[in-house]
Amino acid sequence: MPLCRPHRNAEKEITGYRHHFVLASVVGGDLILPVDVEPYGPGDSEYRAGQRLLARVRQNLGARFISYVVVDGEFATAPFLHAAGKAGWPVVARLKENLPELLRAAEKRFRSQPPALEFRDGTDRVEIWDADDFDPWESLQWETVRVLRYRQHKPDGDVVEAYWLTDLSSRRISRRCLYHMAKSRWHIENEGFDDAKNRYGLEHIRHHHERSLLIVWLLTCLAWKIRVVNQNEATRKVRRRAKLVMS
Repeated sequence: MPLCRPHRNAEKEITGYRHHFVLASVVGGDLILPVDVEPYGPGDSEYRAGQRLLARVRQNLGARFISYVVVDGEFATAPFLHAAGKAGWPVVARLKENLPELLRAAEKRFRSQPPALEFRDGTDRVEIWDADDFDPWESLQWETVRVLRYRQHKPDGDVVEAYWLTDLSSRRISRRCLYHMAKSRWHIENEGFDDAKNRYGLEHIRHHHERSLLIVWLLTCLAWKIRVVNQNEATRKVRRRAKLVMS
């Protein structure tokens, strides 16, 4: 059972098994569609599985199909970022504590400066800090690193703050566009894993054989994709009828 990760209780007794995979999904538009999955077991890692998945997506879809790759902080490793660059895609990655020196440098600089941009995102007020001249860490083969910080002020007083890194220069992508690219990461979580777990039971797979697990995951993604496409088409028909009524 190479993909099974035993789950143990406080007494170190095995109470079950967990199975992990990396999911690639199309985001940034009206349709949030799963593309492929790559499992990883004990002795493997999420970002190594992500590199394998990235290479397969590049081979199957081609470079021109994808404009950028947006990932969580676990993928902000030099090997993964280099693999994305080799595939021809820029990366927008969450900046977290796994890169402490870069995060501390960004925090120190941005907290002593006023925001470079403020705007409304729906009912939220958004502040943006942005600079593209941070030094890369030792193993990262980039000339510079661009870091964006946003603070999203909710109507109820809550504030959401996050830091992101990218190799997209400020000449190529504006601050506001980069903010929306970073926010598209949440579509994978909210309309990806949550949907798959809550609607399709992806979290409770009884199989343990490597091929069986992969087949179940892929069939789940196929069912999820069919539902999303059908739902989107139904929504478009409703909108068309609404436009006819209003005309």
